[in-house]
Order: sequence, then structure tokens, then C-alpha cells
Amino acid sequence: MEQVTASLYTFSLFGAFILGSLVTFIFKGYLDAYIDNAAYAKAITHPEMLDENGNVDQSELLYLHLVDDDAIIEDDDD
Repeated sequence: MEQVTASLYTFSLFGAFILGSLVTFIFKGYLDAYIDNAAYAKAITHPEMLDENGNVDQSELLYLHLVDDDAIIEDDDD
């Protein structure tokens, strides 16, 4: 009985190691992609989006919203 218990323990330990290695390998790809994207986004922040302290401005921004789907802004500077 001790030999069966020792074998089950050994196979369980080996299986846990393989499963942990596989999960770590898969998660590392996602983590590396997230870190690269975060570093790129931090480097590309536009200066007009920052307040006087250098933090991202959380106030409401001015934007253009077209109500009609066929609304077109035409340039009449002919």
C-alpha cells in the first residue's frame, strides 16, 4: 500500500509541475503583451491630455457628435 501511495504522490507532484509550467507559459505571453501595450500607451500620451501636474485630465472633453448617419461636413473653401 505504501508503494501505491508513493507512486500516486509522485505522479501527482509531476502532474502539478507540468500543469503549473503550462499555465505559466501561456500566461507569460498575455502578460508580456499587456506590459508592451501599457508601455506604448504611456509613451504616446498626448500632452494636451495632461493637466498642469502631468496627470491624465479626467474632465469632460469636447467632441463632435453627428446625429444623422448621412451627415457630412463639407469643405466650402473653393
